Amino acid sequence: MFYPQIPSRMSETIRRGLPNSPIAAEQVEIVRLLTDPDTFGGHAPAYFDTAVSHLFVNGSHLYVLRKPIDDDGFRCATVNDRWDWCETQCMRGVSGFGVVAARPLPIVRREGRLCLGGPGSIRDWVLKITCESVTVDPGFITLRRAA
Repeated sequence: MFYPQIPSRMSETIRRGLPNSPIAAEQVEIVRLLTDPDTFGGHAPAYFDTAVSHLFVNGSHLYVLRKPIDDDGFRCATVNDRWDWCETQCMRGVSGFGVVAARPLPIVRREGRLCLGGPGSIRDWVLKITCESVTVDPGFITLRRAA
């Protein structure tokens, strides 16, 4: 089954440092964490930037970090707004992608450093989407059937 493609502005893997596009100050450290290969067992994720999200692809997993924006009725300005968005997407089966396995994961501060998931002080939320496959082509990310 074919699912919609997500347009993106970057189609390269970030190996070091941060992407060239602007990142909100409150999310710089989080984007750094999610582009770090150590976060994903030594595998460098592909990073993509859309108008409203930072996307990270690692194998059959897509991690969506919403940007802190409040524009024209779309509100994800606070950590609680982003939690609400993640929860809504999970309850709806991730609208637009068909039925996929999705769950919110906290970005937490634990023992002085940021971590993906687990116990700690919550700093932000990402939506983890698991599919049969995530195909990365120049300018698009394509999700195929739920795992």
